[in-house]
Order: sequence, then structure tokens, then C-alpha cells
Amino acid sequence: MLSVEDIIDDSRELNIDEVTEYILAIPKFAEKIGTENLKLIMERLGDPQDKVRAVHVAGTNGKGSTTEMLRLMLTESGFRTGSFTSPHLVKINERISIDGRMISDEEFILCFRKVMKAISDNSLKHPSFFEFIFAIAVLYFAEQGADFVVYETGMGGRLDATNIITPVVSVITSIGMDHMQYLGDTIEKIAYEKAGIIKPGVPVIHNAISHGKYSAADSERIDMPDATHYENGDVLLKKKAAEVISQRAEELSSELYLIDRVDERVSELSNPVFYTGYQKENASTAIKAFEVIRERLGEDINGSESDADTAILRALNKFIMPARMEKLGKNVIIDGAHNTDAMPQFLSAAAEMIKREMPERVYFIFAVSNDKDYRGMVRMICDAALFDEIFITTFNSYRKTDVELIREIFTGCLKKEQLDVKSGSDRGALDKKLDKKYRPVINVVPEVKECLNTVFSRLGEKDLLFTAGSLYLAGEIEAILK
Repeated sequence: MLSVEDIIDDSRELNIDEVTEYILAIPKFAEKIGTENLKLIMERLGDPQDKVRAVHVAGTNGKGSTTEMLRLMLTESGFRTGSFTSPHLVKINERISIDGRMISDEEFILCFRKVMKAISDNSLKHPSFFEFIFAIAVLYFAEQGADFVVYETGMGGRLDATNIITPVVSVITSIGMDHMQYLGDTIEKIAYEKAGIIKPGVPVIHNAISHGKYSAADSERIDMPDATHYENGDVLLKKKAAEVISQRAEELSSELYLIDRVDERVSELSNPVFYTGYQKENASTAIKAFEVIRERLGEDINGSESDADTAILRALNKFIMPARMEKLGKNVIIDGAHNTDAMPQFLSAAAEMIKREMPERVYFIFAVSNDKDYRGMVRMICDAALFDEIFITTFNSYRKTDVELIREIFTGCLKKEQLDVKSGSDRGALDKKLDKKYRPVINVVPEVKECLNTVFSRLGEKDLLFTAGSLYLAGEIEAILK
């Protein structure tokens, strides 16, 4: 692996593979240094984070999609607009792009070297994995003369590396129960961390749209990490999160825009991506953020209100997002749903697709990180009763979960509940055997490539294959299939 001496030696030619290897290895030898130390690095680089207007996006789910939609709207309005997102699916360069073109290998290496020199020359602490990539991105956007950058937080917000920026607008997408070991074990604690991106006097937009039904019984158990409350208590979860965000916005004199319904303009879109409810919500959040940016900047943004509407519709009709109900080929759908807030939305979108396409058999590949509420996710999958065969696999990461454990949870869930396929359900309406219990075939194939090959050997032209559970899984499948 590269040494610091190798990196700062200009006579040493670097390639993207060894630079990527170094960055991916950072968690083994460097811890998070925090925003104060990160600011010291930025200061030595000339404070590039202050040279480009920024939009800041936090939230549990929908951050990546909302970031890209907003980026497209700004690009369609004539602005050279960067985006900083995570994670990458195949190549690390994906995290940093301008107007949809990811940073080149040469540009990435150049900025990587400059950041390392600033650290080494000034004897500063080595930043963490995410902090280092963020520093590369900030420097690149400033050097490229971007007009705007839309920054997606990594996790949380208050302590996130991206929180050293002062944005034009802050955006907080849907909030749910995720990363609880880092952000807190209640929705209020998680919302507090997300609300940490709100800056004094800076407008904030929050997607507060809720799903499911709320019963009084949920109020006493809403903070318990089980599957039932995620489905039945979402109204209360979103209400509690919105209250925390509202309070923080009031404390900082920041105008708050709560999104509680889908924008009517989304219905005008021809893009099939917006068949899914969660992308309609993300689009509504991005639209409001774009409108607030226009209002806030006034003369700096040219064009009439009709021009803005045109830019919005053009942007959303161009929108695509890898691993968000992404269709590869005729009958393979990849989704990155990786927590109990996103899983119901994926399952709802899958049910709609099954209803439209009427497949003969439906296959599902599932893998999950060990820091997720995988028991709750499995319960949701079983309750949905959509899939004829489920394949449990894993991915190449220290966060992978033991496949036999996941098999046991699936088996126990199905055996304990003896789930019926309800005649009124989406899947039940398609199933010819409504009088039988839902008993999908459960398979374990630990290696992703072998798992895909096994499924493809069975997948017929009139069948569908869905994959979900982790963005790590989505990335590995994307790399194999593309």
C-alpha cells in the first residue's frame, strides 16, 4: 500500500487503483478527527468550502435521489453544479461529479495529493475515510469553478464532515430509525442529529410525509426496534421527527418548509422512475428546495416562474438513479433499500410492478449489513408475501451479516406466523392458490456472483428478479452485470 512519502513525492506516478486502495484502508489506521481539525486542513487549502455556493442534504432515506434531482434542476437552469454523494457503487470517483460527469482519475489523484500535502506539511491529524474524500471533493469543486454544489451528508449531520459548509438552503429528507448505535435509539435523538445541519437564518426544507396507519397502541412502543411499529407507527415517527426539526429551526431563526404531500407537478412527469411513491416524495422535496433557492438568490437566478417550472420538469424527466428500482435488462430490478424506513417503500414499488407485469415467478436476492435492524426487514419481506423464491447472500465488507443467521430469521418468521396470503393483498390478487400459506423457497448462496448465476439459471423470460437489502449488495451486482 502507498505510504505518505509516496503520495507527496511528485516524482512518484500514482494510479487510481492504488489511491483507492489507500483511501479504503483509512478506517484501519485513522479515526474521525472532527470538524475543528478538518477546518484546519481546509484552512491550509485556502478554505475552498467557502468559495462555492452550497446546498446541504441530510436525512435517513432519499438523500441521494433528492441530491441528484436538485443538482439536475440547477444544471437545467444553467448553473455548473457539483454533487457530493455516498456511497459509491462501483468506483470511488462516483462520489464527486459536476453536471453529472464524475471526476476523472487524473483529477482525483491531483486533489488527493494536494490534500495529503496540506496534512503532511502542517503536521495535521490524518482525516478519516469520509473526511478525506470530502476534502478532495471540496477542493475539486473550487478549482473547477462550480457555481453550486449539492452536498449529501454521510451519516447524521451535526458531527458530519460536510457540516463545515454554510449552505444557501438546508434539506432534510425522510427520517427513520437507522444507524441507531451512532445516532441514538429514539426518533427524537436521530432527528436531533439530522437537524444539526440547520444554520442560523438558513431556510430548511423537510420531507415529513408519513406512511401507514397509527394506532393508539403504538404510542407506548414507538421507540422499540421491531417490525410492527415501523409499519403502523410511521405517522407518529414522522410527527416526532418534524417537531424536533421545527424546534431547532425556530431556535436558529431559520424558515422551515414542511413537505406533507406530493407536489402536483410530479403527476406531469413521463419518467417511469416516478411510478414509485418514495421518488415522488423526493421530487417534491427537491422542487421546494429549488424554489427557495430561487427566492433567496433573487437576481442571481435568471428566468421567470415558467422558466423555473420548465427546468424542474426537464430535470425530473432526465432523472435516473442507480440502485433505486433500477431496471437492468428486461426483468432484473435493483434497489438499495437498506433499513426499515426504506424497505416498505421498496416492497410497495415491487408490488406495483408485479401487478403491472404479471410475472410467472418472482425471485428475490437479499443481503444486509450487520448494523441494521435485519429482523425487522425480514419480517416486512415475509409480511409482503411477494416472492416465490428468496436467495440469501452477502457482500465483501466487514459489515456483512452471517447468511445462516438470516436464513434462521426467515425460517422462524414464516414458521411462527404461518403467514397467509390475503385475498385482498397485491400478491394475493395474483396468486392462484389463495387458500395456501405463504411459504417461499429459501436458498442460501453466500457469494454474490454464484448467487446471481444460480438465479439466472432459473429466471425465465416471464419472471422477475428483485434485489434489495444493502447498497453494498447493489454495488457488487452492478459491477457484475454492467
